[in-house]
Amino acid sequence: MNSYITFIVKKVLLSIVTVFAISIFAFLIMQMTPGDPVRAMLGAEADEEIVEATRTELNLDKPLVVQYTLWLRNALRGDFGTSLVLNQDIGEILATRIPVTLSLTIPALIISLVLGILIGVLCAVHRGSALDQIMTVLMTTMNGIPVFWIGIMMMYFFGVKLGWLPLMGYTSPFEDFGQYVAKAVMPVTIMAFGPLSSIARQVRTNMLEVINQDYIRTARANGLSESSVKYKHALKNSLIPVITLIALQVRSLVGGSLLGEQVFSIAGMGRLIMVSVMNKDYLVVQATVFVISLFVVVCNLILDISYGLVDPRIRLTGGKGR
Repeated sequence: MNSYITFIVKKVLLSIVTVFAISIFAFLIMQMTPGDPVRAMLGAEADEEIVEATRTELNLDKPLVVQYTLWLRNALRGDFGTSLVLNQDIGEILATRIPVTLSLTIPALIISLVLGILIGVLCAVHRGSALDQIMTVLMTTMNGIPVFWIGIMMMYFFGVKLGWLPLMGYTSPFEDFGQYVAKAVMPVTIMAFGPLSSIARQVRTNMLEVINQDYIRTARANGLSESSVKYKHALKNSLIPVITLIALQVRSLVGGSLLGEQVFSIAGMGRLIMVSVMNKDYLVVQATVFVISLFVVVCNLILDISYGLVDPRIRLTGGKGR
Protein backbone atom coordinates (compact mmCIF):
# COMPACT_ATOMS: atom_id res chain seq x y z
CA MET A 1 0.00 0.00 0.00
CA ASN A 2 2.94 2.34 0.76
CA SER A 3 4.15 1.75 -2.79
CA TYR A 4 0.72 2.70 -4.12
CA ILE A 5 0.70 5.92 -2.06
CA THR A 6 4.13 6.74 -3.50
CA PHE A 7 2.71 6.02 -6.96
CA ILE A 8 -0.17 8.47 -6.34
CA VAL A 9 2.15 11.17 -4.98
CA LYS A 10 4.39 10.83 -8.06
CA LYS A 11 1.39 11.12 -10.37
CA VAL A 12 0.08 14.19 -8.54
CA LEU A 13 3.50 15.88 -8.67
CA LEU A 14 3.85 14.99 -12.37
CA SER A 15 0.40 16.47 -13.01
CA ILE A 16 1.38 19.71 -11.27
CA VAL A 17 4.55 19.95 -13.37
CA THR A 18 2.52 19.20 -16.50
CA VAL A 19 0.00 21.94 -15.69
CA PHE A 20 2.88 24.38 -15.11
CA ALA A 21 4.43 23.42 -18.48
CA ILE A 22 1.05 23.76 -20.17
CA SER A 23 0.59 27.22 -18.67
CA ILE A 24 3.90 28.31 -20.24
CA PHE A 25 2.86 26.82 -23.58
CA ALA A 26 -0.59 28.44 -23.40
CA PHE A 27 0.99 31.80 -22.63
CA LEU A 28 3.65 31.64 -25.32
CA ILE A 29 1.51 30.13 -28.08
CA MET A 30 0.03 33.46 -29.17
CA GLN A 31 2.99 35.59 -28.07
CA MET A 32 5.04 33.92 -30.80
CA THR A 33 2.52 34.45 -33.59
CA PRO A 34 3.05 37.37 -35.98
CA GLY A 35 0.86 40.44 -35.74
CA ASP A 36 -0.10 42.88 -33.01
CA PRO A 37 -3.21 41.80 -31.05
CA VAL A 38 -3.82 45.37 -29.92
CA ARG A 39 -3.78 46.61 -33.51
CA ALA A 40 -6.07 43.73 -34.44
CA MET A 41 -8.48 44.81 -31.70
CA LEU A 42 -8.40 48.58 -32.33
CA GLY A 43 -7.84 48.58 -36.06
CA ALA A 44 -4.90 49.63 -38.20
CA GLU A 45 -5.99 53.29 -38.18
CA ALA A 46 -6.16 53.61 -34.38
CA ASP A 47 -4.31 56.50 -32.76
CA GLU A 48 -0.84 55.53 -31.53
CA GLU A 49 -1.50 56.96 -28.06
CA ILE A 50 -4.62 54.82 -27.67
CA VAL A 51 -2.69 51.77 -28.88
CA GLU A 52 0.07 52.34 -26.33
CA ALA A 53 -2.42 53.01 -23.52
CA THR A 54 -4.23 49.77 -24.32
CA ARG A 55 -0.94 47.88 -24.46
CA THR A 56 -0.05 49.24 -21.01
CA GLU A 57 -3.49 48.33 -19.66
CA LEU A 58 -3.02 44.73 -20.85
CA ASN A 59 0.55 44.59 -19.42
CA LEU A 60 1.91 44.01 -22.91
CA ASP A 61 4.57 46.66 -22.39
CA LYS A 62 6.21 44.58 -19.66
CA PRO A 63 8.86 41.84 -20.12
CA LEU A 64 7.52 38.40 -21.04
CA VAL A 65 8.47 36.92 -17.65
CA VAL A 66 6.44 39.60 -15.85
CA GLN A 67 3.53 39.17 -18.27
CA TYR A 68 3.54 35.42 -17.67
CA THR A 69 3.69 35.76 -13.89
CA LEU A 70 0.75 38.17 -13.86
CA TRP A 71 -1.25 36.00 -16.27
CA LEU A 72 -0.61 32.77 -14.33
CA ARG A 73 -1.50 34.38 -11.00
CA ASN A 74 -4.80 35.58 -12.40
CA ALA A 75 -5.48 32.34 -14.31
CA LEU A 76 -5.11 30.23 -11.17
CA ARG A 77 -7.79 32.42 -9.59
CA GLY A 78 -10.06 31.91 -12.60
CA ASP A 79 -9.50 35.43 -13.92
CA PHE A 80 -8.52 35.23 -17.59
CA GLY A 81 -9.24 38.87 -18.40
CA THR A 82 -11.50 40.32 -21.09
CA SER A 83 -11.75 39.17 -24.69
CA LEU A 84 -10.06 41.65 -27.02
CA VAL A 85 -12.60 40.97 -29.77
CA LEU A 86 -15.85 40.22 -27.94
CA ASN A 87 -15.17 42.70 -25.10
CA GLN A 88 -16.64 40.15 -22.69
CA ASP A 89 -15.26 38.52 -19.56
CA ILE A 90 -13.46 35.35 -20.69
CA GLY A 91 -14.64 33.43 -17.62
CA GLU A 92 -18.24 34.11 -18.64
CA ILE A 93 -17.50 32.99 -22.21
CA LEU A 94 -15.96 29.73 -20.99
CA ALA A 95 -18.91 29.14 -18.63
CA THR A 96 -21.26 29.07 -21.64
CA ARG A 97 -18.97 27.08 -23.96
CA ILE A 98 -17.70 24.32 -21.65
CA PRO A 99 -21.16 22.72 -21.02
CA VAL A 100 -21.75 22.59 -24.79
CA THR A 101 -18.52 20.68 -25.42
CA LEU A 102 -19.08 18.35 -22.45
CA SER A 103 -22.63 17.56 -23.63
CA LEU A 104 -21.07 16.21 -26.85
CA THR A 105 -17.81 14.64 -25.67
CA ILE A 106 -19.29 12.71 -22.71
CA PRO A 107 -21.93 10.88 -24.84
CA ALA A 108 -19.26 10.23 -27.49
CA LEU A 109 -16.97 8.67 -24.87
CA ILE A 110 -19.76 6.53 -23.40
CA ILE A 111 -20.89 5.31 -26.82
CA SER A 112 -17.34 4.52 -27.96
CA LEU A 113 -16.64 2.63 -24.70
CA VAL A 114 -19.85 0.55 -24.73
CA LEU A 115 -19.73 -0.33 -28.43
CA GLY A 116 -15.94 -0.71 -28.47
CA ILE A 117 -15.96 -3.19 -25.57
CA LEU A 118 -18.91 -5.10 -27.04
CA ILE A 119 -17.34 -5.40 -30.50
CA GLY A 120 -13.91 -6.27 -29.08
CA VAL A 121 -15.32 -9.03 -26.87
CA LEU A 122 -17.44 -10.53 -29.66
CA CYS A 123 -14.47 -10.54 -32.05
CA ALA A 124 -12.22 -12.21 -29.46
CA VAL A 125 -14.80 -14.83 -28.47
CA HIS A 126 -15.49 -15.62 -32.15
CA ARG A 127 -11.90 -15.29 -33.31
CA GLY A 128 -11.38 -16.18 -36.95
CA SER A 129 -15.10 -16.12 -37.75
CA ALA A 130 -16.69 -14.03 -40.49
CA LEU A 131 -17.87 -11.58 -37.79
CA ASP A 132 -14.31 -11.17 -36.49
CA GLN A 133 -12.85 -10.63 -39.94
CA ILE A 134 -15.53 -8.15 -41.02
CA MET A 135 -15.36 -6.12 -37.82
CA THR A 136 -11.55 -6.10 -37.83
CA VAL A 137 -11.48 -4.68 -41.36
CA LEU A 138 -14.24 -2.21 -40.48
CA MET A 139 -12.50 -0.97 -37.30
CA THR A 140 -9.19 -0.57 -39.14
CA THR A 141 -10.93 1.35 -41.93
CA MET A 142 -12.78 3.58 -39.45
CA ASN A 143 -9.51 4.48 -37.76
CA GLY A 144 -8.04 5.68 -41.07
CA ILE A 145 -10.96 7.75 -42.38
CA PRO A 146 -10.59 11.54 -41.78
CA VAL A 147 -13.19 12.76 -39.29
CA PHE A 148 -13.82 15.89 -41.35
CA TRP A 149 -14.78 13.80 -44.39
CA ILE A 150 -17.13 11.64 -42.31
CA GLY A 151 -18.87 14.78 -41.04
CA ILE A 152 -19.35 16.15 -44.55
CA MET A 153 -20.75 12.82 -45.80
CA MET A 154 -23.17 12.55 -42.87
CA MET A 155 -24.37 16.09 -43.47
CA TYR A 156 -24.99 15.31 -47.13
CA PHE A 157 -26.84 12.01 -46.65
CA PHE A 158 -28.74 12.54 -43.39
CA GLY A 159 -29.18 16.31 -43.60
CA VAL A 160 -29.45 17.22 -47.30
CA LYS A 161 -30.41 14.00 -49.12
CA LEU A 162 -32.75 12.40 -46.57
CA GLY A 163 -33.60 15.43 -44.45
CA TRP A 164 -33.66 13.36 -41.26
CA LEU A 165 -31.34 15.52 -39.15
CA PRO A 166 -30.61 19.25 -38.76
CA LEU A 167 -27.48 20.26 -40.62
CA MET A 168 -26.03 22.63 -38.05
CA GLY A 169 -26.56 24.26 -34.67
CA TYR A 170 -26.98 23.18 -31.09
CA THR A 171 -29.78 23.03 -28.51
CA SER A 172 -29.14 22.42 -24.82
CA PRO A 173 -30.58 19.13 -23.49
CA PHE A 174 -32.13 21.18 -20.68
CA GLU A 175 -34.05 23.35 -23.16
CA ASP A 176 -35.37 20.76 -25.61
CA PHE A 177 -34.03 17.22 -25.25
CA GLY A 178 -35.51 16.05 -28.56
CA GLN A 179 -33.82 18.85 -30.49
CA TYR A 180 -30.59 18.24 -28.58
CA VAL A 181 -30.57 14.57 -29.64
CA ALA A 182 -31.40 15.44 -33.26
CA LYS A 183 -28.63 18.03 -33.51
CA ALA A 184 -26.08 16.02 -31.49
CA VAL A 185 -26.36 12.72 -33.40
CA MET A 186 -23.94 13.64 -36.19
CA PRO A 187 -21.24 15.48 -34.17
CA VAL A 188 -21.29 12.82 -31.43
CA THR A 189 -21.01 10.08 -34.06
CA ILE A 190 -17.94 11.54 -35.76
CA MET A 191 -16.33 12.26 -32.37
CA ALA A 192 -16.88 8.63 -31.29
CA PHE A 193 -15.54 7.14 -34.54
CA GLY A 194 -11.82 7.13 -33.74
CA PRO A 195 -12.07 6.09 -30.05
CA LEU A 196 -14.56 3.33 -30.91
CA SER A 197 -12.23 1.59 -33.33
CA SER A 198 -9.21 1.95 -31.01
CA ILE A 199 -11.07 0.56 -28.00
CA ALA A 200 -12.55 -2.36 -29.98
CA ARG A 201 -9.16 -3.41 -31.32
CA GLN A 202 -7.49 -3.05 -27.92
CA VAL A 203 -10.18 -5.07 -26.11
CA ARG A 204 -9.94 -7.82 -28.74
CA THR A 205 -6.15 -7.98 -28.35
CA ASN A 206 -6.32 -7.92 -24.54
CA MET A 207 -8.95 -10.64 -24.35
CA LEU A 208 -7.09 -12.95 -26.72
CA GLU A 209 -3.97 -12.56 -24.56
CA VAL A 210 -5.89 -13.21 -21.34
CA ILE A 211 -7.64 -16.29 -22.75
CA ASN A 212 -4.21 -17.90 -23.28
CA GLN A 213 -3.04 -17.26 -19.69
CA ASP A 214 -2.37 -20.18 -17.33
CA TYR A 215 -5.09 -19.25 -14.83
CA ILE A 216 -7.69 -19.35 -17.62
CA ARG A 217 -6.57 -22.84 -18.59
CA THR A 218 -6.73 -23.79 -14.90
CA ALA A 219 -10.29 -22.47 -14.69
CA ARG A 220 -11.27 -24.62 -17.67
CA ALA A 221 -9.56 -27.66 -16.11
CA ASN A 222 -11.56 -27.10 -12.91
CA GLY A 223 -14.75 -27.60 -14.85
CA LEU A 224 -15.97 -24.02 -15.27
CA SER A 225 -18.22 -23.47 -18.25
CA GLU A 226 -16.75 -21.77 -21.31
CA SER A 227 -19.09 -18.78 -20.93
CA SER A 228 -18.05 -18.37 -17.28
CA VAL A 229 -14.36 -18.55 -18.21
CA LYS A 230 -14.67 -15.99 -21.00
CA TYR A 231 -17.19 -13.51 -19.64
CA LYS A 232 -16.46 -13.67 -15.92
CA HIS A 233 -12.70 -14.22 -15.68
CA ALA A 234 -11.19 -13.30 -19.05
CA LEU A 235 -13.38 -10.26 -19.69
CA LYS A 236 -12.74 -8.72 -16.27
CA ASN A 237 -8.96 -8.86 -16.64
CA SER A 238 -8.92 -7.84 -20.29
CA LEU A 239 -10.76 -4.59 -19.47
CA ILE A 240 -8.19 -3.36 -16.91
CA PRO A 241 -5.76 -1.98 -19.56
CA VAL A 242 -8.68 -0.17 -21.20
CA ILE A 243 -8.56 2.33 -18.31
CA THR A 244 -5.23 3.57 -19.63
CA LEU A 245 -6.65 3.68 -23.15
CA ILE A 246 -9.51 5.91 -21.95
CA ALA A 247 -6.96 8.60 -21.05
CA LEU A 248 -5.74 8.57 -24.65
CA GLN A 249 -9.30 8.71 -25.96
CA VAL A 250 -10.10 11.76 -23.81
CA ARG A 251 -7.34 13.60 -25.69
CA SER A 252 -8.68 12.24 -28.97
CA LEU A 253 -12.19 13.46 -28.16
CA VAL A 254 -10.90 16.92 -27.30
CA GLY A 255 -9.23 17.04 -30.71
CA GLY A 256 -12.39 15.67 -32.32
CA SER A 257 -14.45 18.45 -30.75
CA LEU A 258 -12.32 21.03 -32.57
CA LEU A 259 -13.34 19.56 -35.92
CA GLY A 260 -16.86 18.48 -34.97
CA GLU A 261 -17.88 21.87 -33.63
CA GLN A 262 -16.35 23.62 -36.62
CA VAL A 263 -18.11 21.38 -39.16
CA PHE A 264 -21.53 21.64 -37.50
CA SER A 265 -21.22 25.29 -36.38
CA ILE A 266 -21.57 24.46 -32.68
CA ALA A 267 -20.56 27.18 -30.23
CA GLY A 268 -18.38 25.07 -27.95
CA MET A 269 -14.77 25.20 -26.80
CA GLY A 270 -13.46 23.81 -30.09
CA ARG A 271 -15.12 26.48 -32.21
CA LEU A 272 -14.17 29.17 -29.69
CA ILE A 273 -10.47 28.41 -29.96
CA MET A 274 -10.59 28.25 -33.78
CA VAL A 275 -12.36 31.61 -34.07
CA SER A 276 -10.09 33.20 -31.46
CA VAL A 277 -6.95 32.08 -33.30
CA MET A 278 -8.24 33.57 -36.56
CA ASN A 279 -9.15 36.85 -34.80
CA LYS A 280 -5.85 36.97 -32.86
CA ASP A 281 -7.81 37.12 -29.60
CA TYR A 282 -4.78 35.82 -27.75
CA LEU A 283 -6.24 36.08 -24.23
CA VAL A 284 -9.10 33.74 -25.19
CA VAL A 285 -6.70 31.33 -26.91
CA GLN A 286 -4.49 31.20 -23.82
CA ALA A 287 -7.50 30.60 -21.56
CA THR A 288 -9.06 27.85 -23.71
CA VAL A 289 -5.76 26.00 -24.21
CA PHE A 290 -5.06 26.20 -20.47
CA VAL A 291 -8.55 25.03 -19.40
CA ILE A 292 -8.76 22.20 -21.95
CA SER A 293 -5.26 20.97 -21.07
CA LEU A 294 -6.02 21.19 -17.35
CA PHE A 295 -9.15 19.10 -17.91
CA VAL A 296 -7.16 16.42 -19.76
CA VAL A 297 -4.45 16.34 -17.07
CA VAL A 298 -7.04 15.94 -14.28
CA CYS A 299 -8.80 13.15 -16.22
CA ASN A 300 -5.48 11.35 -16.70
CA LEU A 301 -4.70 11.67 -12.98
CA ILE A 302 -8.08 10.23 -11.99
CA LEU A 303 -7.67 7.34 -14.44
CA ASP A 304 -4.14 6.60 -13.19
CA ILE A 305 -5.39 6.42 -9.59
CA SER A 306 -8.34 4.27 -10.71
CA TYR A 307 -5.96 1.94 -12.52
CA GLY A 308 -4.21 1.28 -9.23
CA LEU A 309 -7.49 0.53 -7.50
CA VAL A 310 -8.52 -2.16 -9.98
CA ASP A 311 -5.06 -3.64 -10.67
CA PRO A 312 -3.38 -5.17 -7.56
CA ARG A 313 0.03 -5.12 -9.29
CA ILE A 314 0.03 -1.30 -9.19
CA ARG A 315 -0.79 -1.29 -5.47
CA LEU A 316 2.00 -3.79 -4.76
CA THR A 317 4.72 -2.36 -7.00
CA GLY A 318 3.81 1.33 -7.08
CA GLY A 319 3.45 1.26 -10.85
CA LYS A 320 6.96 -0.09 -11.58
CA GLY A 321 7.14 -1.96 -14.81
CA ARG A 322 3.85 -0.62 -15.97
